[in-house]
Amino acid sequence: MTRSVDTDKLFTDLNVDQYSNTLERDDAYSALLDLLDHIRDLGQHLVTIPELWTTLRSFPDAEKFGTRARMLTLLATAERDHMIRRTPTGRILLRLDAPSCGGPEHVWIRLDGRSASEVEIAGADPWPDHQLHAPGPAWWRCTGCRTTSGIRAQDFQLIREQATEHASTCRALPAPPACH
Repeated sequence: MTRSVDTDKLFTDLNVDQYSNTLERDDAYSALLDLLDHIRDLGQHLVTIPELWTTLRSFPDAEKFGTRARMLTLLATAERDHMIRRTPTGRILLRLDAPSCGGPEHVWIRLDGRSASEVEIAGADPWPDHQLHAPGPAWWRCTGCRTTSGIRAQDFQLIREQATEHASTCRALPAPPACH
């Protein structure tokens, strides 16, 4: 989701429906994700729906995007696709970075390494007891060699495969306990 955004051309070179004179759904979704990337690149990690709508309407050719209801529908899709998260107060959380960069952390799985170190798979949201699928994107890190999956959240299945592979090959000893 991270690519540079030319905000002057946010709505140009996209497919416009000839009957409604609005962007086709996939192009509108891409434009919305580009706008969210732009806001994230500016260092803003929380945005409200009214702020996002006002920002969206300030761009040239913004009428091609469509209505506020369309924006809300596309935001729901982005949330299902794990491109954004919502705070309990309804604000849009644009930070998808790893807990080591200041985000929240909940360890979901601990895998045993070859030499007793652990590879932890963590996510930003707690894993509900009744839920069978991961509640969002994840990261992994080794407690022995300190290798990580990086600072960008990724799909849980991909992270689990990477973490399992690392746990099967890492020979690092576990970190010593902290002295008090």
